[in-house]
Parts: sequence; C-alpha cells; structure tokens
Amino acid sequence: MVGSRNLMNSIWFGEKITLFQAEIKEHLLKNHTERDILFNLIELYKIGDFTQKPSLIQLMNRTKDEAVLNLCIRVFFAIATHDDLRDSNNLRFLSKGTEETIDTFASAAITSLSLEVVPYLLALLEDWNEIDDTAIIIRDSLDFFLDYEAKIGEEATAEEIGDYYVEYCNENDTESYYFQQNLAFPGDLAKKLVQRAVIAAHNEEPLKMELIPSLLSILTGEKVPGDCRTIMNASHYKKMMEYINNLSIKNWEKGQKYFYGYKL
Repeated sequence: MVGSRNLMNSIWFGEKITLFQAEIKEHLLKNHTERDILFNLIELYKIGDFTQKPSLIQLMNRTKDEAVLNLCIRVFFAIATHDDLRDSNNLRFLSKGTEETIDTFASAAITSLSLEVVPYLLALLEDWNEIDDTAIIIRDSLDFFLDYEAKIGEEATAEEIGDYYVEYCNENDTESYYFQQNLAFPGDLAKKLVQRAVIAAHNEEPLKMELIPSLLSILTGEKVPGDCRTIMNASHYKKMMEYINNLSIKNWEKGQKYFYGYKL
C-alpha cells in the first residue's frame, strides 16, 4: 500500500488476539495515544464488534499523525458499508489531505468494494489532476470499479467518467459489493489465486500477486500463506492449496462484504 510512514505494513491487520471483548474495551478506555486507540479498535473489529466504528471515523478526521491517518483509511475501507461511504461527514479529512493521504485513500479505495466510493474519487481527480502520480492512482482505482478506459478511453475527463458512472449504476445493483465488475465473492478471489499459484509453481517463480492475497486475508480472517514475493515451490504450493480448500468449505454470499469472516 502507498505511504512511506505506514503502521502495520502487512497484507492484513494481523492475527486475532486472545483477549475477550470486555478486556479490549477496557484497554481502549485506558489508552491515551492515538496509535494505542487505533490498535485496540482494530482488535474489536477483528472479533466482529463494529459498535466502535464512530471512534475510528473520529480518529481519522482528527489525527495529525500521517502514519495513524494512513492506517485509519485502510481500516475504514476494510469495514465501511455503503452507508458509511454515503455520509461525506465521515471523510472530512480529504479536504485538507496531503499528497500522501490522497494517494493512500485512492489506492485503498478499491478495498471498500463499494461503488459509493466513486464520487469521492471523481472529486479528487478534479482537484489533483495536475499531480501526475496521484492522478494516475485515482484513475487506476476508478478503472478498477468501472472499467471506463475500455469503454470511453483512458483520456476521459472526470466529468465524462462521472456521466459513465451514473449509467453504470443504473445498470448494476449498487447495494451489492464488487471486485472489479463482478459481485465480490471470496471463492472467485481464491480461484484467481489458484490460477496464478499454478503458473508460479510450474515456473518456480514468485507469486507476484498483491491485492488478492491481501483482500482474501482481510475478508476471511485467514491469512493467505504467501505474498507477492513468495517463491512458489512445492511446499508453498501445497500450503496454498490447503488454504483454498479450507476456505471453500465455508459459506460465503456473493455480493456481500466481510471483515475477518464477519459479514458487515
């Protein structure tokens, strides 16, 4: 993920800790540093308690610590529902965001799996169009959701992409969650992971896949046994297949969004 000053620089947010809900909440009340508060909030979300989501939003809009903000953004997108994204008050920090903040926001936006994030990306594209690197990240995320480049060209203006977005929403169910242009489903992500792992194992080369292992780990709460640099030898391939088989016996619903196995 983009950002030089990143906390929890991993493909997911770590294993669940063994504390009980009440203990985590007790820790939250005692914590005074923003980082401690954020880490404890993440632990609550990992056990399916999203009642403290407003605390994350408050911290995200208040913090002056870029590393805390970057992690807040990543966590927010991982647990945000369509309604959370429809409320622009939740994203007040964007109006004063630095280039790094906007880069983090735009690259992490795809993990929201929600078409409701597109209007923010369009507004940012208008504001940041002159900053080449940032504009590219924003456009990549818009293309991830809409595949607009294939339909209206990669030079399309924010206004043209906006018109295309309105049409797109009329033809799709905006209450569902999407990965690219398909209904989000861990099984489909696992299939893509297998296809890539087979090729990598055949050539004994690195997995070279970043987004899907990260997203699968966060959606399911089960960490993919490998990242983009993992060389797919026989033993890594075996672990990967065991992981996929374990996921396939669970009940996932198409078009729904999960965080650590809990439906949002």
